[in-house]
Amino acid sequence: MRAVLFLLLVGCSSSSNHPTCIEPDGGLPTDLACTGLYENGDVGTYATTAMPYTPGVTLWSDGAEKHRYLYLPTGSTIDTSVLDEWKFPIGTKAWKEFVVDGVLVETRLFSKRADDLWDHGTYVWATDGKSATLNTDPHGIILPSGYEIPTIKDCDKCHDGGADRLLGVEAVALALPTAEGATLTKLVGMGALSDPPPVTTVTLPDDATGKAATALGFLHANCGMPCHSSRGLGDETQLVMRLRADELGFGLGPAKPATQTDTYLATVGQMPTTASVAQQFPGQLRITAGQHDQSVVWQLAHRRGLYQMPPLVSHVIDEDGTAKLAEWIDALPPP
Repeated sequence: MRAVLFLLLVGCSSSSNHPTCIEPDGGLPTDLACTGLYENGDVGTYATTAMPYTPGVTLWSDGAEKHRYLYLPTGSTIDTSVLDEWKFPIGTKAWKEFVVDGVLVETRLFSKRADDLWDHGTYVWATDGKSATLNTDPHGIILPSGYEIPTIKDCDKCHDGGADRLLGVEAVALALPTAEGATLTKLVGMGALSDPPPVTTVTLPDDATGKAATALGFLHANCGMPCHSSRGLGDETQLVMRLRADELGFGLGPAKPATQTDTYLATVGQMPTTASVAQQFPGQLRITAGQHDQSVVWQLAHRRGLYQMPPLVSHVIDEDGTAKLAEWIDALPPP
């Protein structure tokens, strides 16, 4: 045991609402109240330094309501010299709350400790809603509702697709008109970006169907950001579905129509390159114009079990998102 313990006293009370927190040598505190999300450790009173944000397109989480908060150290900037590859300053924290059937069940945290090291984990809320404790169970927790709280390894499988671990805190998602809170516009106004783009609000690319923008946004958030990008499985599978900043312009060049995006070129009229998928769906294209039920991309998103997408944690189909995807596919003119 170390001779000296450095104590971080959160607030002036040692009550359950103001716990005494021990600063860990490494890793995360065991109590969510000690992570900086709350003012003086008072659960429910959010710290003014924790900025709420909502990306313009979001990952499906089995219908859970999500609330997100971002902390950047005072005076720091995000390295945005490569607009698609944000690098966050040491000390950055990002929290995400998950509310299922009106009940807060988990809060996930990513905290950057060093240039190449993020501490991350999930805090599981007590049934009385007064505290949340770091989950150390190596297995996923299935709640009575069927909702699954993932393991650290599960989180890694998605967040490895981020240039610097975080997903959703990126140029494209925060520049869309549907983004809220710490949007790209707000971050630029704060001086939080090292290389701010000339334009901070963009729209998703569309095509002659008028339905591509919504579908591409769905694929970007649910497939591209976590896995199917050049940082994830995109190059290996030749299936990239992450929209790039240069495809949307950002005042740095002309925006591309949907038909010229990586997503469109890799899916519409293209055969699967993964042998197991091709065998499971013989003769089918990734996207068959005019036939969503003959399109592998739609089928994988609209199933749970073998070959489901996303491949882990989710047990409920995103009916609304996959319906928008189907509408676009059905509207595409046959070749």
